[in-house]
Amino acid sequence: MRGIVFTLGCAVAIVVGSTNCSDGTGQTSFDMYMPYHDVNITVPAINQTVAEYEYAGDNALVAIPAACYQKEAAFFGSASNFADRTPDGPDGMFYFRISDPDTEYAKLASMTDCSSGLVVLLHGTSGVRWNPVSYAAALSGLGWVVVLPDSQSQPAEMGYKGAISLKNTSEIDTSNYCGAMDAYNERASSWSKPFMYSTNSENILNDGAKYAEYMERNYRIRALEMDAFVSKRESLLSAFFAASKVFLLGRSEGGAVAGRYYNEALHSKLSGIILSGWSCDFNYFVSCAENARICEDQCSKDIPVLNVVGETDSYFASSSSVSADVAAGATGYGGPITGNCKAAMDAQGFSGHVVVMEGAGHSFLYTHDNAWRSVLGEFLACPTATSLPSLQRPGCQEQNGVYTCDALSESPPCVDWEVNTSVALVEVGAVSECDENEIEASAAARTASVLAAALGPLAVLCWTA
Repeated sequence: MRGIVFTLGCAVAIVVGSTNCSDGTGQTSFDMYMPYHDVNITVPAINQTVAEYEYAGDNALVAIPAACYQKEAAFFGSASNFADRTPDGPDGMFYFRISDPDTEYAKLASMTDCSSGLVVLLHGTSGVRWNPVSYAAALSGLGWVVVLPDSQSQPAEMGYKGAISLKNTSEIDTSNYCGAMDAYNERASSWSKPFMYSTNSENILNDGAKYAEYMERNYRIRALEMDAFVSKRESLLSAFFAASKVFLLGRSEGGAVAGRYYNEALHSKLSGIILSGWSCDFNYFVSCAENARICEDQCSKDIPVLNVVGETDSYFASSSSVSADVAAGATGYGGPITGNCKAAMDAQGFSGHVVVMEGAGHSFLYTHDNAWRSVLGEFLACPTATSLPSLQRPGCQEQNGVYTCDALSESPPCVDWEVNTSVALVEVGAVSECDENEIEASAAARTASVLAAALGPLAVLCWTA
């Protein structure tokens, strides 16, 4: 069985602060002062026309495994240009920016026989650079097709956000797994456009209600991009769903989007959701506890969730973080701040795995890459497994369903943003496909859940008949 992975919480009984629950669709602009940066910005209303957001998918970055590149080398017409962490990682993969969307997505849809599956990967605030690209290298090295919709490719005339100049395929330096591998020639500076933001507690606490509405509108942009991608590329999703597995993976801001976003056309096809650097808490990213729920509490609870966070994440950790400071502030909001998705998953009835990287910050890859890739590979191979070998090793300790794990290397794999070649690339546990019947049963359960939601009790009777 083969598939594709796409790289893009809940349960809060106590609500701190008095922000209103918003969906980001307000049609009135407002001004907001950022005291830390001493800048005033005008927060615009967000255009709700889905077709206006096709740019993210039409300018996506894509990684394909070596087997698919070898099969389609003539189509791409360039040498393979992508490798996993040196010196031990696989190479021969190909990384490119979409330039002919309909033709290239049709080609990706034909790659079900040369890949492990599809991952839709949602990047963080700064775009397709650093962590998300490293993730794409590791994933394509494991055999996955990876599609990264590019939110920073937004056209300048929209005025919300966006890089100044995009790099095409030949301009992207993919030689350093621990480096930026930047997809942009020039990026807009912080606050030069309304949603090119830089997070600081002082800015948020200056007017919590306005900032909460601001973040809801920021989310709305990302959600509209996903709606446009799913609508326009449903044939890609369907091809991989029929042949193998499809995952949604979100990193940082992309993790918040992947955690919250719901679209039946996507979620009915997912084998799992992976949230990296996101806590599923009611924190400064959302205006109310309801908006922190995983997939708006609308998707099937049979979709497994993998949540991996750094223990000292400066944005989302339970203490000494922006989330904790804002929840504790007199003009703040949010809480309780748990620092991971376990409480949310339990409250909503999701199963899966929650992993805290011991001593790691927000970007845990640079210190804990071996530990991260071991649990990631096992979850992709068998998302329905109740136990992962990489979490049963001596370096991991479980408490109340949360695993705290060491780095699985004596030295960091990245030093000064360069690969530390003295650290061996380690993968723990079996990463082969799990039992086909288990995967097919999970897919059948998801399909039944979708039918039940759409048609009521009659659908369940028909499905089980």
